[in-house]
Amino acid sequence: MSSEHPKTQAEPLVADACAAGIKELLDSEGFYVGPPVGVSMWPMLRNRRDAILVVPASERLKRYDVALYRRGQMMVLHRVLGLYENGYVICGDNCIALERVPFDQVFGVLKGFYRDDRYVDCGMSRSYRAYSRLWVALGPVRRASRRAWGLVKRVGKRILLGRRGAGELA
Repeated sequence: MSSEHPKTQAEPLVADACAAGIKELLDSEGFYVGPPVGVSMWPMLRNRRDAILVVPASERLKRYDVALYRRGQMMVLHRVLGLYENGYVICGDNCIALERVPFDQVFGVLKGFYRDDRYVDCGMSRSYRAYSRLWVALGPVRRASRRAWGLVKRVGKRILLGRRGAGELA
């Protein structure tokens, strides 16, 4: 797993104490509804403002699905970009690092979400499908531009703060 920019690192979907509760709710009730926590799926999901509807993952997920999976003690909700031999290649919409998540760590899939007073069905909404395909297609461009911007900022800081070398003469 590669490191991500601190502002776009995957954040827990819920607090650690509630993580086991989500799995239990999915098993007993067949769904979970609650607010997303964090900015890793922005702009699609807004931190603590929208509500997500997650159902158990009963079959293999496909590209563009949004998977709920466990990473340590956290529950994370990120988009499936592809498959590999033993799992999924996953990345948050607002992240640049790709993750490999084994099939057995994924146990839920985003069925839909509530944005303000409107429900967006991830399986039926044409605008959602267009967004997810466009966002995934632009992923390599977004990752490259974010990395380039990070490099520009680091070089700029060195130039402005004079950190080329303590004993260097100008």
